[in-house]
Amino acid sequence: MSNEIYHDIRFPDKTILEVTFFNPNDFYEISFQNNRYTIVGGDKEISSNLVGIGENRKVYYITTDDNIICYISADINIFIKELLLYDNYMMCRPDNLDESQLIEFTEKFRKELLDLDKTAFLDENTYWSEICEEMEYGF
Repeated sequence: MSNEIYHDIRFPDKTILEVTFFNPNDFYEISFQNNRYTIVGGDKEISSNLVGIGENRKVYYITTDDNIICYISADINIFIKELLLYDNYMMCRPDNLDESQLIEFTEKFRKELLDLDKTAFLDENTYWSEICEEMEYGF
C-alpha cells in the first residue's frame, strides 16, 4: 500500500480523543494478525495503540501490546469527520449534566455519527461504541 495516496488528506493538527496523526512522510506499514496496515497515527501517550488503515481502506484502532484490533470507520476521511464532530460536541457539552442528560447528549451524537458512517456501530465493540459508552458516563 502506497503512503502517497494519503498525502492529500487534511489530518487534524491537534489531538482528539488522545489520537494524534503523524506527518504523512512518517506513515509506516505493519503486518498485524495476518493483515497489512498503514499506520497514520496513534495514542499520543501509548505508543502501542495505533490508528491504521487496512488494505480494504477501512480504519482500525490497533493495540499491539494486547493483540487487539477494533473497527473505527469505513475510511480515513470519514474518521477525520467523526473526530471533528466529536471534538465539536465535547466543546459544546454543558457542565454538570445528570445521567439522563448525558444519555440524551450521547444519543444525539450517535445519530449524527451514523449520518456520517452507517457502519460506526457494526457491533458493540467498535471504537465509536466504546467512546459513546464513555460519553454516557460523563467522560
